[in-house]
Amino acid sequence: MSSSASPASYRLRALLTGALLLLGACVGKAEEHRVRANAFLRGGDAASAVKECDEGLAAKHGDVALLILRGKALFELDRLDDARAAYQAAVEGSGSGEARALAEAHLGLGMIASRQKDYTAARTQFEALVKINDKDSSSHLNLAKTCLELGDLPCAVTHAEAAAHGRGDEEPVLYSLGTIYLAAGKPQDAELTFRHICDTIPGAASCPYGLALVAARAGDRKKALEELADAVHRKLPNPDQIAKEPGFASLRDDPEFQKIVASAAHP
Repeated sequence: MSSSASPASYRLRALLTGALLLLGACVGKAEEHRVRANAFLRGGDAASAVKECDEGLAAKHGDVALLILRGKALFELDRLDDARAAYQAAVEGSGSGEARALAEAHLGLGMIASRQKDYTAARTQFEALVKINDKDSSSHLNLAKTCLELGDLPCAVTHAEAAAHGRGDEEPVLYSLGTIYLAAGKPQDAELTFRHICDTIPGAASCPYGLALVAARAGDRKKALEELADAVHRKLPNPDQIAKEPGFASLRDDPEFQKIVASAAHP
């Protein structure tokens, strides 16, 4: 005896098929908006990127990738509170297995907190990043700088060293480690680190600049001025910062120091 489906069964199948098609269309639309938003953001049009993200989120509420992209675009527009809300929603919507999405969201929250000088909140986010991937030198470096701002020097040293362990041939990492050593009262370690910059990146201005800071801290005026002059000769990227550098406070009234500052401002 053959069996046949009832009219009610056909109606149910039709409704399910329609729902699945609608869901697929929504997901597809969200993806299209994400692709367009990313293109706008890469092209420097953050406002249009936000608009695309909003339209995508209307199609697929809570989409983590769109929320992160929205946070990035809002950050570029300096709408930090709105960016924070987008990143926080992404954190709350990410599963434990979505490490990459979580990392991007925590990074965004950390950068916003740093921009707003809320270093306690920034530390929480960067610690979360290190927990996600303790081999990520960038996260260790961000955490080290944040700990330095908070005056937690052991934390700063630990994470600066971890960053240098992974990227020990990069000038910004080595310079940050050197300045943290100096702040932590480890001038010999600081000097060795700055000299390592000279060894790995010949011609880098940060090497003699760091050595000048070490000498100034030690009260060696002659050496500090010699190293600083060498740093200026190597074309410091931000020569206007020399006069504001706290480490050179003891030299500010020195005519030779003032001459070096003037020569840096008008090469």
